[in-house]
Amino acid sequence: MYAPRYHQEKDWDTIAEFIRRHSFALLISLENGLPVGTHLPVELEERSPGEYVLRGHIANSNPQSATFTSGQTFLVVFSDPHAYISSSWYEKDKIPTWNYIAVHVYGTLRIQSDEELITSLTALMNKYEAASEQPVSISDIGEKELHNNLKAITGFEITITRVDTRFKLSQNKNDKDYASVVQHLQQNPDSQSQEIAEEMLKRRS
Repeated sequence: MYAPRYHQEKDWDTIAEFIRRHSFALLISLENGLPVGTHLPVELEERSPGEYVLRGHIANSNPQSATFTSGQTFLVVFSDPHAYISSSWYEKDKIPTWNYIAVHVYGTLRIQSDEELITSLTALMNKYEAASEQPVSISDIGEKELHNNLKAITGFEITITRVDTRFKLSQNKNDKDYASVVQHLQQNPDSQSQEIAEEMLKRRS
């Protein structure tokens, strides 16, 4: 991913927080020389102290699952939020732009065992059911129904080998223009604009 140095985020805790907050990702691999992708939830997990992996699952009927045994490097794209930046918010500049955050994670993939898949699914359900009025756990699923669904999916774990980031947040603007961008984004009710403003305030108050 193209990213000027001043747009690159180097702090791992910041990157990890972003991945966990925007965990619905795009998984990309090559099939017969062509890129294929699937949108799916991917969870960042600390397998051992300081060693992180990505875990998820895919339908066996998805042709991309055939690439899981290819030994190739996979790309997982985490994106959002993003917001249009009007040049009317600047004192002099006339060129509008777009602020956004994106993280590209590269790694090697292995297929999970049945036990690992159940553990991952349990953690996934527990995480997203926590906010429900009547949370459902994996133990609430009938044995036959669970077994049939497990046969239809493949769990995977990606060992991270490289991380590229672009936190494009008006870092090249002077303080006055920077503050103006934040103010206008805060006035926009759109949640993504609000999140971009929040991220900008973390870097320059």
